Amino acid sequence: MLKRFSLVIFLLVSLNTNAITLNEFSKRLIDSHPYFIQLSLSEETSLLDQKASLTYSDWNIKAGASETFTGGEDTSSRLYKDLYSTRYEVSASRKVENSGASVNLKHSLTRNDKDSSASHANILSFDYVRPLLQNKNGLNDRLAIDLASLDLIAKKVNTNEQAEIFLAAKLTKFIDLALKQEIVKNHKISLDLSKQQLDLDEERFKSSLIEKSALIQQKDFFVKAKQQLLQSTKELIITRIELANLIGLKESEMIADFDLFEVHSLSKIDPNSFVKDSRLIQKFDFDKARLQRQLITFQDKTMPSANLNLGLSSMGENDKYFGSFGNRDYSWNIGVDISYPLGSRKELIDVERIEISIDNVDAKKKEAEITNIQQINYLLAQVDLLSELVILYLEQGSLAEEMVIEEKIKFAEARGQKSLIIIAERNANLANLTYLQAAGTYQKIVIDYKAAIDKLYN
Repeated sequence: MLKRFSLVIFLLVSLNTNAITLNEFSKRLIDSHPYFIQLSLSEETSLLDQKASLTYSDWNIKAGASETFTGGEDTSSRLYKDLYSTRYEVSASRKVENSGASVNLKHSLTRNDKDSSASHANILSFDYVRPLLQNKNGLNDRLAIDLASLDLIAKKVNTNEQAEIFLAAKLTKFIDLALKQEIVKNHKISLDLSKQQLDLDEERFKSSLIEKSALIQQKDFFVKAKQQLLQSTKELIITRIELANLIGLKESEMIADFDLFEVHSLSKIDPNSFVKDSRLIQKFDFDKARLQRQLITFQDKTMPSANLNLGLSSMGENDKYFGSFGNRDYSWNIGVDISYPLGSRKELIDVERIEISIDNVDAKKKEAEITNIQQINYLLAQVDLLSELVILYLEQGSLAEEMVIEEKIKFAEARGQKSLIIIAERNANLANLTYLQAAGTYQKIVIDYKAAIDKLYN
C-alpha cells in the first residue's frame, strides 16, 4: 500500500513533460480569461460613449402636414364662407460645432381654398442664433464630449490597473502551486526517512536495544508523516485544478516550472517621484479634471444669456402651385436678446458643491500618495531582506547536505550509525521546508512590488 501511495505521489510531482513557466501562465491568462475580455469590452463601451456624445452636431430633420377647416355664416367680419387650409412643412436644424450657434432651415407650403378659390403661399426661411456670453463658442454644448473624452482615457488607465491587480493575485497563486509542488516532494522525503527510521527501530526493538515506547513513538511519527503528505497532496491538487481552469488546461497539465530560489534584479525607484504619476494616483487626477470641467460650465451658466439672432426669409404667393415659387418677397431681421434670472440660483449652488468636491479629491489624492509611498518602501525593504535571506538559506542548505555526506562517510568507515544519517537527512529536509516557505514569500513580494510600480501588466 505504501509503495503504491509513494508511486502516485512520485508521478504527481515529477511528471514535468507539460510544465508551464510563470510567463507562459501569465500570457495564457491574459489571452483567454473572461476577466480580461470584460475589461476590453468595457473600454470599447467607453469609446462608444464618446462617439455618442458627438451626435449633437448631426442634422435634425423634421416634417409635418396638417389640414384645417373654417366655415359658417355667423361671423360678419369673415370675408369667406368656407376655408380649407392644407399645410406642409419641412425643416432641418443643427448645432454648429465649437460655436454654440444653432441653424434652422425651414420650408413650408400652405394651400388655402376659400369658397372654391385656391391660393398657395410658399415660404423659405433661415434662422441663425449664436450665444455671446453664456455658452460662448459652445462651451456648455461641449461638456458631454469633454467628459466622455476624459472618461475614455481614465477607463484605459483604470482598466490597466484592474488587470494588474487581477494578474498579481493569479500569479501569486502560481507561486503557491510551485511552492506546494516542492512541499509535497519535501513531505515525500520526510515519509521515506520516517519509514527508514521505523524499520531501523523495529530491528533494534527485536534486539531489545530500545523500549517499546520508543518504537510506538516512531510509529506515531510515521503516521504523522503520511498525514502531512496526504494533506499537502490534496492542497496541491486543489490549486492545480483551480489554475488549470483559469487558462483552459487539464489538471494533469498544470505543473509549474519555477525556481523558487531565483533572486531577481529589480529596478529601484524613488517612491516619492513615482507615486505622483502612478496609475493609482492618475485616477484622482482624472476625477479632478472631470470636476474642473464641470466647474467651468457651472460658472459659465451664472452669466447672463445673450444671443445674437439673424433671420432671412422669402415668400411667394400665387393661385397656382408652381407659381408660388416665383414673385417672392424678401425680409431679414437682426437682434440681440438678453436674460438673467434674479434671486437664489441653482448654478451658484452647483459651483459651490463642485469646489468642495475638488478639495475632497485633493485630500484623497494626498492620502493615497502617502499610503502608496509607505507600501512601496515596505515592499522594497522586504525584497532586499528576503533576497539576502534566500541566498543565506541556499548556503545553509549546502551545509546541511555536507553534514549528510559526512555522516554517510563516517557510516561507511564504521565510525557512525545509520540512525545518525537519517537524523542528518531529516534536519536537512526540515531546514529545506523552512527555506521553501521563505523563498515562496520572497517570490510573492516580488510580484507585489512589480504590481505596485506598474511593471507587472503593460
